[in-house]
Amino acid sequence: MSFKTPQELIDAYTNGLKAAECDPEDTAKLLGELRHPLFGISAYPLDFSGAGKLSLPWLSLLKFVPDFGPSERQTDSDCVSHATRNVIDISRAVEIDRKGEIEGFIARGATEAIYQARDHYGRGMSCSGAARYVRQRGGILLRKDYGDIDLSKYNSSVGARHRVPDSIFITEAKKHQVKTASLITSTSEVRDALANGYAVSVCSGQGFSSSRDKNGIARPKGHWAHAMSIIGCDDTHEIFNEILFLIQNSWGVWNNGPKRHNQPDGSFWIREEVMADMLSARGSFVFSDVDGFPARQLPEYGLGGWV
Repeated sequence: MSFKTPQELIDAYTNGLKAAECDPEDTAKLLGELRHPLFGISAYPLDFSGAGKLSLPWLSLLKFVPDFGPSERQTDSDCVSHATRNVIDISRAVEIDRKGEIEGFIARGATEAIYQARDHYGRGMSCSGAARYVRQRGGILLRKDYGDIDLSKYNSSVGARHRVPDSIFITEAKKHQVKTASLITSTSEVRDALANGYAVSVCSGQGFSSSRDKNGIARPKGHWAHAMSIIGCDDTHEIFNEILFLIQNSWGVWNNGPKRHNQPDGSFWIREEVMADMLSARGSFVFSDVDGFPARQLPEYGLGGWV
């Protein structure tokens, strides 16, 4: 089944679609396999680096993908692959942006092989399974024609029906593995990761309203077994005495209301307490293209986009 509109997706998740799974047993197994299983331990030099800051690493990706927000709207139960791809794209965009090597971005990441890595033909995927694929079993594929399979345009049926051949799914993808995948468990860890250009995928059961308040914040509403991307945070305490986090959904233009800091379409801010509840599901991962998480200075972004 393909979801033709954002409203169909909203209805499906509201009615119990289980597209993202936080699998405690598999997560524990994965953590035992990783060199840097926990971000809080492996990235301790980054502690408090995001304190008091407005961190918007998604603006680096906007330079390369101007329609980042509504582009590639999810049309199947492949939200985990979208969330994982989005945060890896942001991490590599920040690195390329910092170095001024604009031509190095080439293309967005592809979602299909990540979704195929769930190893079954049913719907949904575990967040740990996606992390395992990009770090160990496979890696990153781009939006391009590989000859044996054309991934230049999003096609949810490819990953859903396991059409990516092993020559691409494993051999080609392994040429571009992420070097580090780590579990994130606290709001301060998310804040510090974002301050250094590392976005975070979050899998949880929390749903949200489709409208934003005057500050761009969406209130918690209902239950979604869903994965999304954490792409920014605001620890300046200009509105509330707490950290605010910017969530990017994969449903295209599905919500409405005021925006803050020129946030992309389809995104919304959430409050720290809500973020903490989502992280408690232990399905949130951060990725880097180097071994470990070195400190990185974000580019100087202007309020209207970037400078």
